[in-house]
Formats: sequence, structure tokens, C-alpha cells
Amino acid sequence: MGCRGSASVKLLALAGMVIVVGNVNAQVFIVQPSVHSRLTYTDNVGATENGESDWIAEVTPAIAVARDHGRITGNLDARLRSVMYANDSDRNTAFVAMQGRGQVEAVEDVLFVDMSASVSRNNRSELRGRGSEDFLSTDSDNETRIFSLGPRLHFRLGAGPEGVASYRMNWFDSGAGIVSRTVENTRGQLSDPQAFGRVGWALDYSCADTRYDDVRDSELSEEIARATMFLHVSPQFRLRAIAGHESNEYSVRSGESNSITGAGFDWNPTPRTSLSATGEDRIFGRSYYLDFNHRRPLSWWNVSYSRDITSSAETDGSVFDDPAFASLFDALATEVPDPFEREALVRQQLGYPGIGLFDTFVTNNYFLARTLRGSVSLVGARNVLTLSVQRSERTRLGEPLVSDPRDDLSLFNDVETRSGTVSLSHRLSPAATLNTSLVRSYSEGSGTSDAETRRTTFSLGVSSRFGRRTTGSLIYRHQRAAGTSDFTENILTASVGMQF
Repeated sequence: MGCRGSASVKLLALAGMVIVVGNVNAQVFIVQPSVHSRLTYTDNVGATENGESDWIAEVTPAIAVARDHGRITGNLDARLRSVMYANDSDRNTAFVAMQGRGQVEAVEDVLFVDMSASVSRNNRSELRGRGSEDFLSTDSDNETRIFSLGPRLHFRLGAGPEGVASYRMNWFDSGAGIVSRTVENTRGQLSDPQAFGRVGWALDYSCADTRYDDVRDSELSEEIARATMFLHVSPQFRLRAIAGHESNEYSVRSGESNSITGAGFDWNPTPRTSLSATGEDRIFGRSYYLDFNHRRPLSWWNVSYSRDITSSAETDGSVFDDPAFASLFDALATEVPDPFEREALVRQQLGYPGIGLFDTFVTNNYFLARTLRGSVSLVGARNVLTLSVQRSERTRLGEPLVSDPRDDLSLFNDVETRSGTVSLSHRLSPAATLNTSLVRSYSEGSGTSDAETRRTTFSLGVSSRFGRRTTGSLIYRHQRAAGTSDFTENILTASVGMQF
């Protein structure tokens, strides 16, 4: 089993790149070089039960690039982190951390080339070590690298249906224990949502081929084809009926192929409110998708739930793919006009890593993921209060691809995590802000053996702008973990950043 006709799509990819080279004119970008320095004292540098204290110095030159209109759009944040330890030089390290994605409009309104890249070091385990968002997780074994590139073709059949054909190559690589892999995604869509007045239709086909390096018999494929009928009950509400077929090689319980039947609806009662829901009978049982968004001038609400098969290579989305992140980012445009400072603030508010993906869980195996998220952000004259909760359950499909003690789904059949975050940003003055947050989480692994870890992290800090291009902050953080990972740590960090 595999994607049919992928050779012709690869030719389309090559043609797209040639067109890009020949037609892209000079563009105007926002380019922001900077350098950041950070001095940290921790009383538990190894995050162990009887840890030792240490001083950690970090110097990070960085460059941020952004453009939101024109033939080239996207953003890139790249940093060279140099981390030095006073008492244990064996921990010293230097590495590139980056997150970027963008598109090139090679032929106006017709051919686009999409690209993305991410390199980060975050703890890969939900049960051991530091939290995934901890900036002291700098071990090279935790480095994860994801790159993707491919063309996207838009077309119309006369005055009727519109279509999209795309091909994307994804390269996924990581530190020790994670097998490098290549994922080829081919997708085609054709739709006419109002072909017969209130009745419309859509066709969707996707194929993913995954190849693991140096693992025998590890080529896996997935094909999904769907047909959808739309019924527009009103301008704000439409119903969907779904039928299709899927096949994969992930060793799911129901077999390797099955039909798809389902239904859903989309409701947009106001420009600020949307609700979309879908339920399907799939090869692995029931799949669900729910997304609710409600935005007011001073608040934003989001609830989402999904149940589907996925892998670490497919959860390579930018933080801007999270509706909660994107909406809070937009809501703070007046309060924090600088887009780079605003992204850093929203990452802190929602408990995301300082740079990188919003889902840092990394495993060799395909898994069935059930994810529930909810968040609310309240924006006042001087305050931004954010509350968010999340519950994720991941169930491994088939036997472990390789045995790796750092891979939670190699050790356990199921991994469940529940977390809650409360954060407050209070503007003390036009130049200074007080930030505080509290994060509680519980993670559990089950299967042939069981394990659990409870975490609590509290932080309090002040950030200030000393001049037009200079900022600084002083942050205290306390974290406690109990269970499989058992430690307590207090951290004090002073940092200074300068833009050029």
C-alpha cells in the first residue's frame, strides 16, 4: 500500500521551486536582530531528589524575521543558545533553536510553496525530568528537528468547483533514541459548497507514507478518501453528511481498512462566535472534532476536543495553529504592538515553551490521541488574566517500534496528562509589567508497568523596558515534582535583551 502517482506530484514540487527562484522579486521584511543574556541560580541543577546548586550563564544572539503581506509571507525566529555552567562544565552546550513557517506565492492565486522548520530542546517525557516548557532542558538527547517543504496548487473547473492539490515532504529527526523518519503527504480537494443552491459537495483525498531510517519493515502508509454533502439550513448554519474509506498499516484493533461514515455541523451565529463539530465511525472506532470560539472586545473563549490517529511528525504545528494562542495574540495587539514581544508574552500566559512547537511530546510510535483543551483570556485596562485547562490521552498503536527508555509510548501502552494554568500579567507602568503564573499537572503511564508524576510550578517576575531597544527581567520560579520524577527546585533568573 502507498500513495499512487507520487512521482508526478514530486515533479510538481520541483517545478514550483524553479518558478519561485525565477519570479520572486525583492520584498520588504521586518528584520529584528538581537542579543539576550541570562544569569540563573538554581538549587537543583540536575532536577533530582538530592540535587546540587549551580550558576548558569547564557548568551543568545538571535534574529527574527516577519512579513504578513506580499508574495512572501511568514515568520522566522532563530537563536544560537550558548549555555555555560559554573560547577559542571560537562553540561555546557551551544545549539540553534528556531521556529518558522511561511509561503511563497510563485504564481499569483495559483501556485504556492509552503515551508516550515523547527529545532528545539524540550524534555520529551511527561513523567520524568523537568516540565516540557522548562528553558533549562538543554540536553542534546532532547533535541527535535522538523522541516517541511512542498507546493500547493489552487485551481477552478470553469465557474464551478474549486480545488487544491498539495504535496509536502516532512523530515523528522531528534536526539538519542528517536528514529529519523520521512513523511510524504499528498492531498487533493475539490469542492462546490453551494452547487445546487442550499446543497453542496466536497471530495477530499489524502495519503501519507512514512519511512523510518535503519528500521527493517518500517514503511507505513495511510490513505483516506471522503465525500461530504452540505446542507445550508441558513446563512449561519450548515449540516454535513460524510462517507468514505480509509486504510492504514498502524496495527489498529479493527483491521487495516474500513469505511467512514459521519456527520457534522458548522454554526456561526455572529462574526465573533463559531462552533464546528464532527463525529465519524472510523477504523479505530469513533473520531470526534469539536471547536468553539467566542471573542468579545475584552475576552476570548475557546473549547476544543479531538480524537484521531496521529504521530509526532504530524503534530509539528506552530503555536499560531492553536486557536487559543492566535486569538490572545490578536487581542493583545493594542497592548503590545511589537509582534515579537507579544508572542513571548502569550507563550508565557499559556505555558508554552519560549520557542518551538506547542506540542512537545515526542515518540517513535503512531498513537490514538484524545485531546481536550479549554481557555479563557480576560483583557483589562492594565491586566491580562488567562485560565487554561488541558487533558490529553495517548494510546500506542501496535508494538513499540524500538525500545527507548526516553520514549513514554515505548514504556507504556497509554499516557495521560491533565494540566491547568492560571496566569496574570499586570502593567505596573508604561515600561514595566508584573507577570505571575501557576501550573498544576498530573501525568500517568499505564500498560505492563505503571507510573505517575504530579507537578506544580509557580513563577513571579517583573519585566521592564530600559530604553527603546533594551529590556530586562527578574523572575523567581519554584517547581515541585512527585512520583516517578521526584524533586524540588528554586530558580532565580536575571536577563537583559538588546535589539539592534
